[in-house]
Amino acid sequence: MAMQIKNIKANNKLRNSSFELLRIISMLLIVAHHFVVHGKFDLTASFSKNIFFLQSLSMFGKLGVNLFVLISGYFSCTLPPSKHINFRKLLKLELEVIFFSSIIGIIFYNFSSSDFDFIDLLKTFTPLRSNCYWFYRSYFVLYLISPFLNSFIKAIDKTEFRKLLLTISILWIILPFFPNIPAIEISNLTWFIFLYLCAAYIRYYQDDFQRNISFYSSFTIIVFLLIILSVLSFDLLGKWKKIFLSNYDYFLPMNSILIFTLSISTLILFSKIDIGNIKWINIISSATFGVYLIHDNKLMRNLLWVKIFKNQSYTNSNKLILYSIATILIVYILCTFIDLIRIYILEKPILILLSRNKTD
Repeated sequence: MAMQIKNIKANNKLRNSSFELLRIISMLLIVAHHFVVHGKFDLTASFSKNIFFLQSLSMFGKLGVNLFVLISGYFSCTLPPSKHINFRKLLKLELEVIFFSSIIGIIFYNFSSSDFDFIDLLKTFTPLRSNCYWFYRSYFVLYLISPFLNSFIKAIDKTEFRKLLLTISILWIILPFFPNIPAIEISNLTWFIFLYLCAAYIRYYQDDFQRNISFYSSFTIIVFLLIILSVLSFDLLGKWKKIFLSNYDYFLPMNSILIFTLSISTLILFSKIDIGNIKWINIISSATFGVYLIHDNKLMRNLLWVKIFKNQSYTNSNKLILYSIATILIVYILCTFIDLIRIYILEKPILILLSRNKTD
């Protein structure tokens, strides 16, 4: 393991914009998922090509979440002890969440006619406590415990590491594959920890994944098509018994065997792609978390997908596919633009000022 760690540190410079591109893709997938799940669509009423499209689109969110955590684990697992917990980064992250949560809260308090009182407004200034963003709450804890996970990863040998991942996979992925058998003792946080460990294994033991890009591209496409086929199969069976239609998402949870496999294969695929350091990709990627904080704020969901874009009204429209693609891109671009303004007008000047004070 010591030699493996040394080799990884020596190759840290190989980090390229392919992972930043994957972050962008992951957030686009999450926005696509929210377009469906918060758009008031009835996905189990009857089968049609539009419903099938929306059901397939809904699978992307869990894939995007898995990829986001995997990317974080892939890079964080190799941090040296001196950089295990970067409190400056943690503070920057918390301030970003508070910024968007409170700004959106202030806007709704002053201009919305909904039942949003002063107590609700105060809660927007403590998003971690009020659980405004479920992903951030779990991710925050994952970041705090990552140093201990890293120490564990460096201490355990490869064989034991494999056994651990296999055991958890059986409990949280294989067993739930069978009807009426829930995953044992799983939560968002514990799932994130598992993904972190999986990403660390891929990073440390790259020799286990030596097949070429063509293999992983083909494998990823096959798994993706299997997921789409699973949705279609449940829909078609739903014509016979409606219970199948109501379970179209059987293979779509974060810990489903197909979504998990697709997440892992996608990470490995992008780890083998080197597109170099592309500045515009890195800039757009820097705003991905901001895209999440803006568009998936609990106050924004109904306003965005129901009142502004009126998603549900396009359920039976021939324009649904084009409309959904356009809407997803518009939301992503606008949220990116808003967060980049925050980064370059507020965040960067403050960080520069703090750096100067520290050196003085």
